[in-house]
Amino acid sequence: MESDRRAMLFREVNDRIFELLSSGEPDLPGEFFCECGKDCGRRVELSPDAYAELKRAGLSVRSDECGRRGVLRLRRRAAVSSSVPALG
Repeated sequence: MESDRRAMLFREVNDRIFELLSSGEPDLPGEFFCECGKDCGRRVELSPDAYAELKRAGLSVRSDECGRRGVLRLRRRAAVSSSVPALG
């Protein structure tokens, strides 16, 4: 599968994950697929709010291993949970 097509497919899957999380458990983080376009299969844990902010900014979900270029930096917010990234 071509890189651009793979990235588009994972964006669509991530949008669906976001919809499901937002309608069911909006405070819980979910695992979103890396949208790098490579055949990496990595996942990124994000809260629905963090995912929505990435999309509003026109950015892609990327794992640390695939690079952070074009992705908002996320920091951890202790008040939420030490394992849930929040926008920095």
